[in-house]
Amino acid sequence: MPEPKGPSEFVDAAYHLEDEASMVEFYRKWAADYDHQMLDELGYTSPTRIAQQLSEHLTDTAAEIFDVGCGTGLTCVYLAEKGYSNLDGIDLSADMVRVAGQRGIYRELLVGDVNQALEREDASYDGVISSGTFTHGHVGPQPLDEIFRILKPGGILACTVHEELWESMGFRARLDALVDAGIASRLSLQKDSYYRDGPPEGWFCVYQKRS
Repeated sequence: MPEPKGPSEFVDAAYHLEDEASMVEFYRKWAADYDHQMLDELGYTSPTRIAQQLSEHLTDTAAEIFDVGCGTGLTCVYLAEKGYSNLDGIDLSADMVRVAGQRGIYRELLVGDVNQALEREDASYDGVISSGTFTHGHVGPQPLDEIFRILKPGGILACTVHEELWESMGFRARLDALVDAGIASRLSLQKDSYYRDGPPEGWFCVYQKRS
């Protein structure tokens, strides 16, 4: 696979993080400026788009939703504006979680590694959302099994997966396996841009946990 190339030096550096320590340090330095870099300079629309897709399939604003790789909370801003109030999140970076907490939209925030077992009960969430986590230098498909464990029957997963990792890192194979095993149903799968007026570079995925 060719070396990943981001749309800016900032994103390119994020794509080349090699381990947990470098990831924590990167986001420690950039947490306060992350929203400006992504929203103002790049026109980052992926968090809002995937949140819109989740809300189309999960219309009850009392639904309990878990934000995997929540970062500064961009993905849940749209949901909060639409009246969703039972929002929890987890991220590896304590600094990003601190910024997310300042928004006042989350019920609970955790600092943790989503590659490990999620400290949530079985079938405890109506929805799981994730934007920008399944990408270069970040997280592979390993958390998908845990995500479906914590979803209630009928619960919705809405997430983005970078197109260059869809096949090579096994995201397509893992999601197909969950469908084939009768654990999940695919509701929507479309390639679209992560940025305003940008080329399509990621898959926007909506799956439902079967009863």
